[in-house]
Amino acid sequence: MQQLKHYITNSLEIINKTPLPGKLKLWCLQFGLLPRVMWPLTMYEVPMTTVEKMERTVTSYVKKWLGVPRCLTNISLYGKGVLELPITSLTEEYKCSKMRLQITLKDSRDQITSTAVPPLVTGRKWAPAEVVQHAVSALEHNDIVGHVQQGRGGFGLAPSKPTWHKATTSERRRMVVMEVRRQEEAERSAKAVSLAKQGQWNGLKRRKIGWRDLWEMEANNISFIIKATYDVLPSPKNLHQWYGEDPTCVLCPTPATLKHILTGCKTSLTQGRYTWRHNQVLKSLAAALERKRTFINSLPSSASRQGTNICSRGPKKPSSPPVRSAGQLAMARDWKMLVDIGQQLTFPLEIAATTRPDLVLWSSSLKSVYIIELTVPWESSAEEAYERKKLRYTELAAEAQRRGFQVWGQRRSWPLEVCGQRRCWFRELDAPALQAPWTIPCQSLENG
Repeated sequence: MQQLKHYITNSLEIINKTPLPGKLKLWCLQFGLLPRVMWPLTMYEVPMTTVEKMERTVTSYVKKWLGVPRCLTNISLYGKGVLELPITSLTEEYKCSKMRLQITLKDSRDQITSTAVPPLVTGRKWAPAEVVQHAVSALEHNDIVGHVQQGRGGFGLAPSKPTWHKATTSERRRMVVMEVRRQEEAERSAKAVSLAKQGQWNGLKRRKIGWRDLWEMEANNISFIIKATYDVLPSPKNLHQWYGEDPTCVLCPTPATLKHILTGCKTSLTQGRYTWRHNQVLKSLAAALERKRTFINSLPSSASRQGTNICSRGPKKPSSPPVRSAGQLAMARDWKMLVDIGQQLTFPLEIAATTRPDLVLWSSSLKSVYIIELTVPWESSAEEAYERKKLRYTELAAEAQRRGFQVWGQRRSWPLEVCGQRRCWFRELDAPALQAPWTIPCQSLENG
């Protein structure tokens, strides 16, 4: 046991001394060190309290490599809450490995092994046999209850899942492990609710960050997203709580919480700082749409391709590749776009007379128009802003329809909420034509 603890500590220190960035050190931990220590943790009698001490050592290095403070809760690192990171908990993997061993011995084809399963010693805090029994009881109860329909889908649309009484041995082992992971996540969620600051995220959209996302992010962006999500940035309010400094805002006499700095300071609103941030997000969105629009307009029309195929002789020319995920945009080649950046947008007179939205994308031949309105709200106000922006352009969309244009989007508009100040996620649009993985780079708290 002491040898295993010494090995983990030395390995973490070796990884820490390498001249690699923090995300690569995290990758070495996830796919190099943890798989090596799981075998001795599974086969030897290691108490749960010892494993928890090992995890605390691992967590200290993980926080250091991610650039987050020590006060950050471990739920944010290993949980599947509002921000899911590609890191696994040593304690959770230890429990799952012990569960697999317990089920493998119990379901062995050898009758002597299955009838006389040796007890797995894990200390007094956690017993694999009891947890397996509870997990099996929960799975059998799910068979009795059956499938519970959720959402707006009709009966039978949910994906079929293997039931306990029909599952094979390997499937039962997998189902028990998944049930244990679900219970672990339920315990984390229950603990997160009790956190006054880092756990108040009810009703908000979740975001999952994979390894590919980590490779594309800068180190300061990763640190900012995590710290801003759980409100552990060095705002004046937090500095007052940590070190007793002045909590007031440098621009107004209001306590400078993270919400106040990013969305609630009246002086920043008057000086145009929030307008600048809104325009930066709009520029990134417009650039992505402009690339899409230019690509679609450069493609040959379907009519010209058909005419060439009818009149030509000899070998056929290779056809142009199909446009994937273009949706309604692929049906025309005369898309135009106007963006409200630099000067107030003048809506196309052929559609309607107004100067309101942030971005308009339309096709005269197709008689289709997208009305897009951008908002950068606080997360708790995202739903309210979404509904408000929808109702705001109902009359504009109705006037465009009276002139023969088809307005796309739910309730005839495309409100887009970008909560980039904390978690950088976009609301999914109503149709696949404009869906794209846009990423707005986070600005540090010191740069506004």
